[in-house]
Amino acid sequence: MVLALVSIVFGFTFLLPLLSLILGFVGLKKEPAGRGMAITGIVISGLILLVWVAVVAVIVVIGLAAAASAGASQPL
Repeated sequence: MVLALVSIVFGFTFLLPLLSLILGFVGLKKEPAGRGMAITGIVISGLILLVWVAVVAVIVVIGLAAAASAGASQPL
């Protein structure tokens, strides 16, 4: 869970949220006493990854739209 909380700030690296997601699943399997913290870490990491995937998708769509409009406005 701590790594998931740190990945809120450093989530732009994609590596930290992915690592915290993996370690959350490992902690869920290995330590039954820490089940709540592991689930919280998994949820936070998953949300951060979804947000960054959405941000990248929006940037790609905007870039493709800009490239298409720039190509259409140039004379041949």
